[in-house]
Amino acid sequence: MIRTLIVIFSMMLGTSVDPGQVNGQERAAKTPKAPVKTAEKTSHEIPDAMKHLVKGPDVDIESLRDPFASYLALVASRGRQTLAERQSHLASRDREILETFDLTTLKLVATMRMGENRVAMVEDGTGKGYIVRRGNYMGKNNGRVEKITDNTLYLVEQIVNPAGDIVDRQVTMTLKEVNQ
Repeated sequence: MIRTLIVIFSMMLGTSVDPGQVNGQERAAKTPKAPVKTAEKTSHEIPDAMKHLVKGPDVDIESLRDPFASYLALVASRGRQTLAERQSHLASRDREILETFDLTTLKLVATMRMGENRVAMVEDGTGKGYIVRRGNYMGKNNGRVEKITDNTLYLVEQIVNPAGDIVDRQVTMTLKEVNQ
C-alpha cells in the first residue's frame, strides 16, 4: 500500500522510483534497470496526473461587491441616486414657495370652490396662509396636489423605499375642527 502511494506520488512529481527500492529493499539483481528519461519539461507541459484538473475562471476582484456591506444600503443608494436624477429633472421648473416647508409644519385650514375647481388654504407654522390648487407642489419630497375634497387635500410624493425602489406615497391633509 505504501509502495503504491510512493510510486503514484513520484509519478505526479515526474520522477522515477523503482518500486523494489522503496523502504530500503533492493530488487533482485537479475532484473535489469530500465534507462531513465531525463527530458526537460517545458512550462506549458502539464504532468499526466494533473491533466484532469480544470482551470478556474478569471475573476475581476475590483468589480465584486463588498460581502460585508449591507445589500439594502447598496440598493437604497442606487434608488436615492435615481431619485436625485429625477429631482434634478424637476429642478428645471420654478420651485414653489410651499416646497421649502416640511409637510408636518403645514396645516390645512380651509377648502372652497372657485367655479368648477376646488382650492385649499394651507397655513405654515407662523400663521401665514397660502392658496393651493390641483397640480401645485408642496413639501420637500416634491409632493404634488392630486385632489381637493370638502375636508381633505391629497398629495402624492415620490420616495425611496427600503428596497431602493422609487414609489409614490399618498399623503393626506385633513381639515381640523376649531374645537380640536
